[in-house]
Amino acid sequence: MSPELTGALIALLVPLSFGTGMLLARVGLVHIPAGAGNFVSLVVGWVLIASITAVLHPDALFGVTLGTFAWLAMIGIINFPGGRFLNFVSMKNLGILRANPVLAMAPIISAFEGVVFLGERLNWAIAGGTLLTVTGVIVAVYGEVKARGGETQRPAAPTPPPDGKRLGLIERRPRLFGYLAAFGAAWAYGTITVLGRVAVTDLTVPLVTATYTMLVGFIAMGVLSSRSIPVMLRDAPRRALLSVAVGGLFMSSGVAFLYLALSKAPVIVVSPVFALNPVVALVLAHFFLQRLERITLPLVLGTLFAVSGVIAVIIGTQL
Repeated sequence: MSPELTGALIALLVPLSFGTGMLLARVGLVHIPAGAGNFVSLVVGWVLIASITAVLHPDALFGVTLGTFAWLAMIGIINFPGGRFLNFVSMKNLGILRANPVLAMAPIISAFEGVVFLGERLNWAIAGGTLLTVTGVIVAVYGEVKARGGETQRPAAPTPPPDGKRLGLIERRPRLFGYLAAFGAAWAYGTITVLGRVAVTDLTVPLVTATYTMLVGFIAMGVLSSRSIPVMLRDAPRRALLSVAVGGLFMSSGVAFLYLALSKAPVIVVSPVFALNPVVALVLAHFFLQRLERITLPLVLGTLFAVSGVIAVIIGTQL
């Protein structure tokens, strides 16, 4: 079995882990603020990954150079506070239906950066599979939001401030900034796979990469959510905390699988498989959180497109 095929198969565990983790976290986040919930899930998951890394790679874990740590910290900052913040801004100013097609471009950005900066080579199967996967994600998420009554609405016209002051540029052009934020989030999510590929091939092992990127991520999220964390820990139902924590274990495993896959296969192979996250989460949610008959045609078609795209990418690793 070639390293590329091995990496593609390992990458299949990434959306499965993230999808399961998102399902469990969603149950708990009903009673917990999102920022604080993300912090808890990151901390619990980091403890698991750091413990495994300390046992399997103690020398690599405690022997990272300052330059390596800076690279891993950059990945953590781009991924967690960077990508997530821009994602939230785009959702707020555009809504899910307008933001999702832009956010789904992350694998295409990954492929472009992989070819330009890492010298990776696309073939027709991988290129076509990437486009199929992106199309499937857009169709599935778009159809899901429409089925739940989340039709796009124009942002409300900004009301003039009572003191007669002029509105700022963001308030006057919310949709423009929404699209800029969506492109920024897509760039962030597309770039972390490229930076991660460099980390696991040139700097350190996958588990150490996961450990330090998550460490920086939960520190940053903790700073941003510092006000809500004490209140959440005091008032949140223990069951909700447990659900978020277990979800964090699964999602952190997904992070580790992502870097392990990137150590075996190039970005152009891993990123389309990684993009299956929202589709897997939607399918699992329909089976475990909703009635089975509520599965929609766009979800089925989107899933078929996405899975076909991944199959094409896997075939492309052997060409």
